[in-house]
Amino acid sequence: MTYNVSMFDLDHALTIATEAAKKAGEKIKQGFTDPIDFHSKGDIADRVTPVDIDAQKIIQEILFEEFPNIGFLGEEGDEAKSEQVDNAQRWIVDPLDGTMNFTRRIPFCGVMIALEQNGEIVLGVLHFPAFDWTYTATKGGGAKKNGRPIRVGGCALMKDAMVAEIFSDREARGKQVMYPPVAAYRRFGSAITSLAFLAEGMIDATALRCSIWDVAAGKILIEEAGGSISIRRDDPRDPSSVLTCIASVPAIHSDFVSSVEHILTTISA
Repeated sequence: MTYNVSMFDLDHALTIATEAAKKAGEKIKQGFTDPIDFHSKGDIADRVTPVDIDAQKIIQEILFEEFPNIGFLGEEGDEAKSEQVDNAQRWIVDPLDGTMNFTRRIPFCGVMIALEQNGEIVLGVLHFPAFDWTYTATKGGGAKKNGRPIRVGGCALMKDAMVAEIFSDREARGKQVMYPPVAAYRRFGSAITSLAFLAEGMIDATALRCSIWDVAAGKILIEEAGGSISIRRDDPRDPSSVLTCIASVPAIHSDFVSSVEHILTTISA
C-alpha cells in the first residue's frame, strides 16, 4: 500500500512505531542479563553492540512490513533508498540510545523512533525497556507517557532550573568549562533520558551535541509537551554534520541558549 502524506494516518503510524520500539526493547532488556560484547566507533565512549544492530533490524522489519514506501534512516547503517521509497517521508531511528550506559548495565537507555514528513518531525516514540516507560507524541496530538498526558515544568528563572547534560563527556573532556549558575545539574548519559525528562517536567533544560537520530523523536515530544527546542547543524550544507540541540522550558530558553552558545565557544577553542 502507498500512503499519501496529506492523508497519512498518524495514529496508525504511532501504533506501529510503538510496537516496533517495544519489540526492540525486549531485545535490549534481554541484553541486560546476557554477556555484552561491544566495540567503539572512534571515541572510546561511542560504543556499538550486537544488541544495537539486532534492535535496528527488528524495528526496520516491522516498519517496512507496514509502510514499505517510507524511507528509513537508522544509526546503525546507511539510509535505505529505492525507487519505491517516498522521499517526502522517512523514519529516523536510534535503536539503542545510551549504549555506553547499556554496556555498564545502567538502565537510562532505550529506543527512539521518529517519522519525518517533508522535513518536519510529526511523530515520536521514546521507549525505556528497563522501566517499561513509553513516551509518545504526534503533531497536534500532545505528548504522553504510557498514555498519560505530560507537560514541561514551570520554571521561570535560570537560577531555579534543574539542568541535565550540556553536551557529552566527549565534548568537554579535558577542557575547563564554566557552566551557568542554576539550582542543580544532573548527568544521565543519554539523550533519550534528558529529552524525555524535560518533556515530563522533571528537569528544565538540556543541551546536546549529537546526530539527527539522537533528537528527532525527542524534538516533537518536547514541542508537544509545551517546551522550546532549537536545533542547528554545524554545516547547513552537510546533512550528516553534527547538530547542536538546546531544549528547555519556554521561560528560560533565551537565557539558556546564550549560556550554551558561550560554553560551545569555550569547548571549540
